[in-house]
Amino acid sequence: MSVVGNPSRDQRQEVAVTDRIDCYPEAEAKYSNFSKDACLARNCLFDDITDPSVIQCYLRPTYGYLLQQDVQQTATGIRLRLQQNQAIASPFLEPIENVVLDVQYYTNDIIRFKLYDADNPRYEVPISLTASSGRAPSPLYEFIYSTDNTRDNLFSFKIRRRGNSITLFDTSIGGLVLNNQFLQIVTRLQSTHVYGFGENNHETLKHNVTERKIWGIFARDQG
Repeated sequence: MSVVGNPSRDQRQEVAVTDRIDCYPEAEAKYSNFSKDACLARNCLFDDITDPSVIQCYLRPTYGYLLQQDVQQTATGIRLRLQQNQAIASPFLEPIENVVLDVQYYTNDIIRFKLYDADNPRYEVPISLTASSGRAPSPLYEFIYSTDNTRDNLFSFKIRRRGNSITLFDTSIGGLVLNNQFLQIVTRLQSTHVYGFGENNHETLKHNVTERKIWGIFARDQG
């Protein structure tokens, strides 16, 4: 049974402010109805002692997915089967309980991964992608997955460059949320030099990632 309530000081210390995953990302919206009670109703943790400028309502550190089977080899990569950690209730409606993670070694320079519902078909944008000719023979990257025994064996993965072991993508911070109308994957930023995020309004090409900010992404652009 999970306990809903305000975290003790020890619990707050378990999740550093910089490692908190926002459980109420729409808090600043006009009609969000954000409050401590609303946060706790999502089965999240609320810290009313810390400065309000940092994340107060955040996911429990053991929320996420667990590895269910050994890795399977496929023609183009590997497949892993995951299940939502049943010990922690989802903050949003209709969680996807069983998930497949397909990893495709597309070329020596490109890796693709796809998370999808193992039990129910879902709509996917009907854009055909060039099929892989097979598993890349000499990839310049590594796909590394692990489980954290200090957090209910929570599953995470990282993608690392082989040549210098630099991490390019790292989900060990947690925050993987897969629900019918809310999908989220979180990675640790490896640099403050972040550019792009197309289809959104921004005054400079380089984004300021040292402060909390949300960038809305439009569905289309005018050519």
